[in-house]
Amino acid sequence: MSNRIKIWDLPTRLFHMALALLVLGAFVTVNMGDEWMQLHGQLGLCTLSLIGFRLIWGIFGGHWSKFKHFPLGLAQIFAYLSKRSPQTSSYAGHNPLGSLSTLLMLAVFLLQALTGLCSDDEVLLSGPLTKYLSSHQIEMATFYHSEIGQPLILLIVSLHVLAVLLYKFLFKQNLITPMITGYKEDIDIAIESQDTKSSRLLGLFIFLLLLSILFYSLPI
Repeated sequence: MSNRIKIWDLPTRLFHMALALLVLGAFVTVNMGDEWMQLHGQLGLCTLSLIGFRLIWGIFGGHWSKFKHFPLGLAQIFAYLSKRSPQTSSYAGHNPLGSLSTLLMLAVFLLQALTGLCSDDEVLLSGPLTKYLSSHQIEMATFYHSEIGQPLILLIVSLHVLAVLLYKFLFKQNLITPMITGYKEDIDIAIESQDTKSSRLLGLFIFLLLLSILFYSLPI
């Protein structure tokens, strides 16, 4: 009988799916013309709300979604890279590289969303934080958002997808299905992530609260 363990709670899984859709939507709208820029900005606020949620959920979420359970010690990372660890391929949650990748992506998406709020395309959309900034600061934020942030996100997302495919076809580790179903099988781990109705409602409340605050205080 396979050992089937709940690893990823529903809020964490929905976060991944929603973030992928929002990033895709942001790239589509920014290339669709001026009339789509307001929607682009609103998608940015949604993205910022999601990132904020994930940062909070990294403290209060399911066991394997918490940042404190990410294997980020230098010894763990080096052991994983050198294949000296007996748990190299059996991490229940993110492995060391996956943990680093998750934190990097959160940081890059957060910076992209924040610089978007500080950007001015000088045509249609001016970020709601530009009124608090100098022209030089706005110029720097706009430059990063369009010239650095966008290609950086494309690079990181491409590497992320490539890594998932490599793990699936080269290392025979399916990282996609567990993020959809929440379960991993045949792992020697006793701790399951909490994924109750109350914890799901808490996750929904946190996200909706952040979304409401951002849309109210930073109208686009």
